[in-house]
Amino acid sequence: MPLATCRWKVFAGASLLWLFVASPARAEDPDKPPPHVRPETAATRELLALAVARSPTIRNQIERVEHSDVVVYIRHRSFPDSQLQGRIGVLSAVGSRRYLIVEIACGRIWTEQIATLGHELHHALEIAANPEIVDARSLAAFYERFGTRTNGHGAGAMFETAGARDTGRQVRREAFMSPVKTEEQ
Repeated sequence: MPLATCRWKVFAGASLLWLFVASPARAEDPDKPPPHVRPETAATRELLALAVARSPTIRNQIERVEHSDVVVYIRHRSFPDSQLQGRIGVLSAVGSRRYLIVEIACGRIWTEQIATLGHELHHALEIAANPEIVDARSLAAFYERFGTRTNGHGAGAMFETAGARDTGRQVRREAFMSPVKTEEQ
């Protein structure tokens, strides 16, 4: 099942403001707060819907994020490094909320995108469990202590955790093996 072609935007100050003010993931019920997991485009909404339908792990992760202080935006991105499947970053901390961005590589097959989403949502939950992570610097300091450096140094350093790797593998198995869960089930 192919996902729609993805496009990416470069965030500048104005577009970052747009992300917070005009999120396409508004709740249908005006009395209900917007969800904590917010896909940015139709393609990422389709990816999230497929992931939720195929993966109990992702359904559980989303439930846990909903009960946390983090809001996770999901978007597709073209990466210069073709080996990079996805990444997570801290956008900001405002009041009692921390805003994260998960970027999923464009042009990958849907099972890899779903596995990457599960992997990155694991990182979002790691961040949610550590209230000291409020910006890029504190995120890097956390993963410097608890992760494994995969490449780069300074601001370009990339880290990994065994939990996120294991979760990605689990979600990949679920995406291949699980029947699609529908709303009637």
